[in-house]
Amino acid sequence: MNDILWLLVSFLYILVVLLAACCMGRRGVQAIFVRKTVHILVSLWIFIMAYGMESPAARLIGPVLFTVLNLAFYIHSGNISAGIVFFPLSITVMIFLMIEGILSVQAVVAGTLVMGLGDGAAAIAGTLLGKTRKSIEGSAVMFIVAFNVILACTGIGVIRAAVSALAATVTERVSPSALDNLTVPLLTAGAVEVLCAL
Repeated sequence: MNDILWLLVSFLYILVVLLAACCMGRRGVQAIFVRKTVHILVSLWIFIMAYGMESPAARLIGPVLFTVLNLAFYIHSGNISAGIVFFPLSITVMIFLMIEGILSVQAVVAGTLVMGLGDGAAAIAGTLLGKTRKSIEGSAVMFIVAFNVILACTGIGVIRAAVSALAATVTERVSPSALDNLTVPLLTAGAVEVLCAL
C-alpha cells in the first residue's frame, strides 16, 4: 500500500512539474530555461524512489513508463532532443542495477542528481553568459554542482568526490548532444560505487 501511495505522489509531482513548464512557456520564458527547469525538477523524483518506495516493481514503473512515453513523443515530434528518452532510460538502468545489488542507493541518487542538477545548472549558466554550446563556464558549474551533490549524497570524502565530479564533467563535455543524459548518470553512479569501495 505504501508503494501505491508513493506512485500516486510521483505521478502527481511529475504532472505539477509539466504544468509549471507549460505555464513558463506561455509566459514567454525561453525554451532552454523551461527544459532545464523540468530536467532539474524531474531529477528530484529520485528521492521518492530511494527513500519512499520499497518494491522493485514500484521503483521501476515510473522510469520505464516515461522512457516509453518519451520515446513515442520523440518519434512523433521529430524536433526534440533524444535526451528526453535517455534520461529516464539511464534512471531505469541504474535502478535495475541497484535492485541487482550492483549499485547502492546513494550511487543511483548521486548519478541522477549530477545529471539533473549539474547539467541543468551548467546549461542555464552557459545560456546566461551568452554561450550557445557547451562551454568552459558551463563545465565549471557542472563540476561544482557534481562535486557538492556527490559529497552530500555519499560522504565519500573530498578527493574521491572531486575525482567522481571530474569524471562526470569530462563525460558531459565530450558526450554528443543528448547522449550525456545516458552517459553522465551511469558513469557517475559507477564511479561513486567504485570509489566508495576503495
